[in-house]
Amino acid sequence: MVDDPLAPLFFVSYAVIKPPGRATGGRREANSNALRLFTELSIHVNALVSRPAGADPGFINRNMRGGERWTPELLEAVGTCQVFVALLSPAYLDSEWCAMEWDLFASRTIVRRDGRPTHETGILPVSWAPADSCEPPNRLQWFSPDGTPDEDVVPNYHQEGLYGLLSMKYDASDVVIWKLAQRVVELSRSHWVEPRVLTAPNGLARKFSRRGA
Repeated sequence: MVDDPLAPLFFVSYAVIKPPGRATGGRREANSNALRLFTELSIHVNALVSRPAGADPGFINRNMRGGERWTPELLEAVGTCQVFVALLSPAYLDSEWCAMEWDLFASRTIVRRDGRPTHETGILPVSWAPADSCEPPNRLQWFSPDGTPDEDVVPNYHQEGLYGLLSMKYDASDVVIWKLAQRVVELSRSHWVEPRVLTAPNGLARKFSRRGA
């Protein structure tokens, strides 16, 4: 197990929001919460681990057109990162592009660093914009910011989603992102996801909502 010191520790996968046709704001404004999450998560991860100079702690696709081109940078990031942070929402589960990102990461081999058997996947499903029908694929367990001093943080996160907390400028969002950073680092220290050279999928993946649980 040889870690690449320059590889991103985490990859943030999200469904790009397309603003209504008559909206005055652009796609960057519509997706500002995802970019804010990525920035704050990167800061926290940098505070928790030692990274070489010039090594970004994470990767997010900044192409605001949303899932139209597989860049070498994106394929390298999803093929070398250790943790896949999926911002789950109804739009995410209906996105063929997000399904392909998920499948590419899930195709990599994961083992525990101590050699014991593992049932982990390296995937952290985050409640982004919740809905009754929004469930993690393959029965994965939601990330939950447990162990916070404020007992209202966890229920508010599950009710509103992190996107909702950020939109309301609710202080609990800072706590949730800090706990997420801790979980990213914890998972990367206990497990190792074998790097893999990935190529762009030839076809579209099935949408999450059409998969068997």
